[in-house]
Amino acid sequence: MRANKTHPLQIVAIYIVIALSGFITWKYIPMDNEILSFLIADIVMTIVCFVFSLLKKNSSVYDAYWSVIPFYFVIMWIFLHGDTFELHHYLTFTIISLWSWRLTFNWLRSWSGFSHEDWRYINLSKKTGAFYPIVNFLGIHIFPTAMVFAGMLPIFFVITNDLHHSGLFYLGIAISLLGTGLEFVADNQLYNFKSKQKRTQELLDTGLWSKSRNPNYLGEILFWVGLFVIGMAFQAPMYTVAGALIMISLFVFISIPMKEERMIERRPVYLEYKKKVPMLIPRFF
Repeated sequence: MRANKTHPLQIVAIYIVIALSGFITWKYIPMDNEILSFLIADIVMTIVCFVFSLLKKNSSVYDAYWSVIPFYFVIMWIFLHGDTFELHHYLTFTIISLWSWRLTFNWLRSWSGFSHEDWRYINLSKKTGAFYPIVNFLGIHIFPTAMVFAGMLPIFFVITNDLHHSGLFYLGIAISLLGTGLEFVADNQLYNFKSKQKRTQELLDTGLWSKSRNPNYLGEILFWVGLFVIGMAFQAPMYTVAGALIMISLFVFISIPMKEERMIERRPVYLEYKKKVPMLIPRFF
């Protein structure tokens, strides 16, 4: 029991080192282009995270990176541009921070320590064999980092451009806030269900989970779509939609099929649930 208590402190220490590596990279490898500067620091931090994954022999060291890095960007933007911020900046960064804190907390409370590794990584290791180190670095670490960076691209233009369409801005805020709220409720319902679950064959089919088979993923998609809409209000280039599209593709074509295949294997009752409940968008009639 005593060893388990050190796990949160260890992972916090690891992420402090990761954050420092990013700050040092940003400070001592200056770039004229802020997007490029942030990207290089992001890649360096991912490499440092990968090193810790190797040291711990557990790729789940990376799991928190997804939710932590957007808030890290917020801190950097406040450090760089805080003296010029207006209401729309504070609203945007509040939404991103709420999403980041909530998702990180949900990860932390469900994390059982370095003895546990995400089942998807274990499956990839078995399937790829000797090629797993490459898959681990590129697929589990670099690729998700690139996705999150692409999702954050619209916000760089919130910093540098003037607000041109307040209606779009508040629509984007509403979409991202709705997504964060959906994730909050869905993840709490799932966490409470798992805490009280008596048999592995039991299935969560109440609350939001009675309306959508993946309400947490729906919330995640809405959050990233909302960031793109916010960027549009500041005339972010159309290529910044790539982040939202990548996120939609990730969940619809990769994460959800993998999860549902595993659910069917472990809980045959899921097939009947699948027939009754939509994959993502709830039916209201």
